[in-house]
This record gives sequence, structure tokens and C-alpha cells, in this order.
Amino acid sequence: MHKKVLSEIDLYFGEIKSPKGFEINRDRIKGDILTSFINQKKINNNPYSFKDYEVPFSQPLTWLKDYLRDHIKVEYGFTLIQKFEYGNVFHPNEQSFTRHLVNPADLNNSPDYTLVYGVDVEDDSCELIIQYDENRRKNRTWHLPIKNNHFIMFPAINKYCITENTSDKLNTILTIAYEYI
Repeated sequence: MHKKVLSEIDLYFGEIKSPKGFEINRDRIKGDILTSFINQKKINNNPYSFKDYEVPFSQPLTWLKDYLRDHIKVEYGFTLIQKFEYGNVFHPNEQSFTRHLVNPADLNNSPDYTLVYGVDVEDDSCELIIQYDENRRKNRTWHLPIKNNHFIMFPAINKYCITENTSDKLNTILTIAYEYI
């Protein structure tokens, strides 16, 4: 008897553990996202991305993306190529809508992975819910808390949402779309 896995849904998550003295300046990333939010610098006019804001270039953002790319390559043996990124700001009692980052009309140019990173998130205030199908068991969900300085990466074809912000402060979250080779 033989077994061959034809497909799998891979999920990567964890804390960003920078070397001492080289910690990611999340305050700078947060400030950049909030500035885009205040100035209404949206990534595009797509009605599904009406709350997705530009994240300008900065050294802390570059260090974060380099860390993620390098550690995925070392730990799992594949290379991530960034397609796009955006920041979200969630007020108290606000949540995201359910979405995925794949364009069904252009699968060749769609991303392979979605990565969600907690830039500044109040403790126990929101979760990432990822929807998936397990053969005939449809619409299953996986719930993970979004935490400061933690990332969650999953296939871009999977729908996801960020639950209601139950705190009384703003939650700032970064999303990066990747292709892999």
C-alpha cells in the first residue's frame, strides 16, 4: 500500500526573534501605516481594499521582510518574492471583511501566500480566522490570535478575516502577499 499527498494547506506562524540590538522598530512601521491612514493613501480604489493603506519604504520594514524571507528559506527551503503589501488600522469594535488575495481571473499573476503581521495589537483583542476545505468537509476554520511581533503565513487562495477589535485602542496590522519559487 502506498500514500502520496497530492495537496496540503501549509500554515507558518511564529514570533520574529531578532538578534539583540537589531530589534524591528515596530513603532516606525506603525507610524508609517497610521500616516497613510490619516492621509487616506490607499493602495488602490478596489472596493474590496478600501481599508488597505500604503506602507512606505523604511529600514525597519526592510529588516522585517528580509528576516521573514531568510528564515523561510533556511527553515523550509523555498524563496519568497514579495508581490505587494498594505497596512490596516482597526478601531475598537471594527473587524475586516472575509477575503482572499487571489484574483480568480488572473491566477498566474496572483500571490501564493498571505502573511499577516501584528505591528501593534492589544493583547487578546483579535484573531485571524482562516477558512479552508478538507475534502468534502467544507468551510472549516482555523483561529489564531494576532499578537505583537508575530506572523501568520498561509496560502493566498484561502479566505480569511480579522475578528472584531475588542480593545479600546487601535490595532495596526501589516499584510504582505508573496509568490514562492
